[in-house]
Amino acid sequence: VTGAAVAAVAPCNGCSRIPGAPSLRLLNTADAAWLPVAALFADNTQPAQPEAMSSLHGESPTNGQQGQQDDALRSTETLPLVLPLVPSRGQPSASELTPAFRRVRSTAAALKTRLNLAVTSHLEGVVLAVSLTEGQLDEPMAHLGGPGVELTRGLPTVFSLQAVGAIAGSLCVNRAARVPFGIQVGEPRSCGERINYVSAEHRQRTVSAHAEHLEAGSGLSANGEGFVVEATVTSGPLAQMTVTIRAAKRRELGRLAQTEALVGAMQKRSYGGLLAQIVRSRSRKVETALIEEASRALRALQQPRGSFMTHVLLGRLMQWGRITSLEGVAADSQQPCPSEGCPCNAGSAQDGEICDIRPDAVSLALTSVAPAGVPPDKWLFKALVQAAITAPEGCVWKSGRKFILSNEERNQSPSAIVNLLERGAAENDASRGMRALVLHTEREYKSRVTAVQINFHPDQKSSHKQHRDIYGAGQKGGINCTCSFMKCTGTVCYSLGSSREILCVTMTDSRSKYEACGETCQGCRCLRWMHSGSSMYFNDLWNSSHSHGVPPARESCGPRISVALLCA
Repeated sequence: VTGAAVAAVAPCNGCSRIPGAPSLRLLNTADAAWLPVAALFADNTQPAQPEAMSSLHGESPTNGQQGQQDDALRSTETLPLVLPLVPSRGQPSASELTPAFRRVRSTAAALKTRLNLAVTSHLEGVVLAVSLTEGQLDEPMAHLGGPGVELTRGLPTVFSLQAVGAIAGSLCVNRAARVPFGIQVGEPRSCGERINYVSAEHRQRTVSAHAEHLEAGSGLSANGEGFVVEATVTSGPLAQMTVTIRAAKRRELGRLAQTEALVGAMQKRSYGGLLAQIVRSRSRKVETALIEEASRALRALQQPRGSFMTHVLLGRLMQWGRITSLEGVAADSQQPCPSEGCPCNAGSAQDGEICDIRPDAVSLALTSVAPAGVPPDKWLFKALVQAAITAPEGCVWKSGRKFILSNEERNQSPSAIVNLLERGAAENDASRGMRALVLHTEREYKSRVTAVQINFHPDQKSSHKQHRDIYGAGQKGGINCTCSFMKCTGTVCYSLGSSREILCVTMTDSRSKYEACGETCQGCRCLRWMHSGSSMYFNDLWNSSHSHGVPPARESCGPRISVALLCA
């Protein structure tokens, strides 16, 4: 209970002498005397005289005590807050309450709420404005409700807001970023208090980035400038909100750019684009609520025909009996840059580059798991096709002019790939073969496999465009790239099925160690054959100065599966 005179309400055992009065009393803090408040509870009960109140307790008040008691009784009609009253003979009904008590209860229901707002900017020229839907600014701060006020860098600025009831509105920083907040809003909780929030309901802390004209950068970052608003708010009707404004970090700008990309994909309603942006958003720690909203939108979309290989097509096109082999017939070829003395024709750009093809790698990797009497490459090829048919339709999805086998979220971690292969049955041929490839790769190249990409090439029309493998955040993937950007050191690719050419091209850009011989430099182009059961390994040094890909076949050919493992 607020006020100087009345501090508490408590049951009284000596008030039964007042006719029709519940047994309640008030404690007067001035002289620690208990005062009956029976007059508040019955319209037909007149306020007891001071002499009568004192006689109830067996004493006569002095003149000083008399005045204090009169003041205490009069103060009960204007108390802003009264503790719950529990009469000993039952709770009084509304008709039994006197007008004085009804005024007390009405005032207590509309509690005064106050928010002290402390804002510190670590940037120059930041303008802060407050837009209120409930409550009001203190008179000296009224200018905040208009164009706002420019904050002094490094100096905390304190504002005060108040209301009888809730305070709600938003902070506007630099006329662009809006951070909503609410004090004592919503329905009361079990404790009687309402919620305080900032940015979103049931949140008392937020970190939000804001920027204009962001461009996608390398890896997880974005190019541009922006600022971050950090805000926290305490609980209760007398709340404190602390706000800090600072320059945004590169990762925060990257998260903001990814948020914008996810919102854009939701608006375009493209299944493949939205799915890719959801995967990217998880790795960039976009707000969980927005990712869940995007996931619901994705479930409402249908994966368009032609964007994945159906089970029927898998069974018809990916048959071992359709493979074509040119092993022992085809030979590698090279087309050097026509300029004499071009560095691209040297064979390597720096010491330590490795690009190696091994013809029997699959047999060595599957020695312990492949059954006797069956070629290991044929055994694994058929097992992977069967696993793809067992998986839900849409798991063999189109990427460029080839198809990729992965789970619905397009997670290509080794564990996710093995879990997908075991959808039909645990420890089947496909999962055992994949584990064996991973184990052999890690042992042979003394590294850890961080990602597995299974590519399906149904015929000669399929291809894999020229590219560098993404080995870290310093490289830039496409708009729908879902790579995790973990720092890697090399790639091992195993080939199963038909023979296909691999095109390796020297690069002369800023990442490459090659220097162009002139503006007309064409680089060196090498075509190398990969046959069923072979592997190709290249390290990060070679990857920096060369691109690789699978061009469309020059003649008719059958199906091929490649399993690419990224090593760290």
